[in-house]
Amino acid sequence: MGTTRSKNEFQPLHKAFPEMKILCVHSGADLYGASRCLLRNCKKLSEDGHSVHIMLPCDGPLLSSLENLKLSVEIPKTLSLLTRDPLRSPWGILCLLTGMIKSSFYLSCVIKKFRPDIIHSNTATIFLFSGLAAKWHRVKHIWHIREFFTEFGPLWNIYKWIVYALSDEIWTVSSAVAEQFTPNRLQRKVRVVHDGFPQEEFQSVSESRITDFRTKYQLGNGPLIGIVGRIKFQRKGQEIFVQAAAELKEQYPQIRYVIIGSPFPGNEDHLDKLTELIDALDVKSIVTYTGDVGDVKAAYSSLDISVLASALPEPFGGVVIESMFLGKPVVGTRIGGTIEQIDDGKTGILVNPGDPEDLARALRTFLDNPERMRAMGKNGKEKVLREYEFEKIYVQMLDAYRGVLKS
Repeated sequence: MGTTRSKNEFQPLHKAFPEMKILCVHSGADLYGASRCLLRNCKKLSEDGHSVHIMLPCDGPLLSSLENLKLSVEIPKTLSLLTRDPLRSPWGILCLLTGMIKSSFYLSCVIKKFRPDIIHSNTATIFLFSGLAAKWHRVKHIWHIREFFTEFGPLWNIYKWIVYALSDEIWTVSSAVAEQFTPNRLQRKVRVVHDGFPQEEFQSVSESRITDFRTKYQLGNGPLIGIVGRIKFQRKGQEIFVQAAAELKEQYPQIRYVIIGSPFPGNEDHLDKLTELIDALDVKSIVTYTGDVGDVKAAYSSLDISVLASALPEPFGGVVIESMFLGKPVVGTRIGGTIEQIDDGKTGILVNPGDPEDLARALRTFLDNPERMRAMGKNGKEKVLREYEFEKIYVQMLDAYRGVLKS
């Protein structure tokens, strides 16, 4: 997509945009992918003189990070979010609809007070209220879709039309996510806006930080293969990663494997299953589970190979981009947005989802050819600098905002 420009080259474009008032509605308070993108975008918008107000459903690390940047944040008494559990019973659906109505009235009061130019719903799980309130007050509404819903069949076929009706523009984090919006009529409002990643966040990590990470988790000094992300069986693929480790154990006894991340609250049983599998396959001596880590950049930098083993499509996996930014070759599954991120055989290797043998084959390719492994890591870094660096994406986002305001 052209060469990467320096920060100074973008500065005049930033100043060319008139000041905007943006109300961001978000569905979480963690510091995983969507939340980190919200943090980066709001920080930069504020620095460029735009007024930003953020609504979160609960307290958490994201709230602290936003407040540290002196950004305006509030946690409403109710913020209706679309989750699986309410859809399993009539009572749950009733509660969901009631919450949506309450949230709409609350947001209506915020709109009257803040008077935004744009309401930006940062995930698809914000259940209707932001779009409804925007319609009532004739405020432009962007719905940022970061999820796959095709597995829900008829429910998604209804929901996507509602998203279309309540949005002035629909942003999707990848072309794969955009393809969910069929028939073609729906595509008229769809724009692909990739998440951007600031280069300064991925400066070289010192050897002392890498040593501290490896020492803390007793990972040794040899080759290390890792998987980063929420622990979720039959979704994120940690069980496939462990099975591949078991298959490679005898041939490469010096290799260590590390699993970084934690389960969502309420999904602790997924970690129990993972621990049981590690014991059953007798790989406890080579597979280490760290949970969430404080210095995630040191964790990435400690790896020789990064793995994304998701069995279901990832909309736009931040793990892939962050690994590539740090020069790490990536093995990812051949589905979803990962296909757009990894150029198979050039910046990494794509494998079949849910296939530990195919994952083991790809890892062998790297382990048997370290020079090729390093070359792919270098190519990956060049790609993310060229296509996904934050400044480039940020200017595209500002241009999209301006287009919505003019429409």
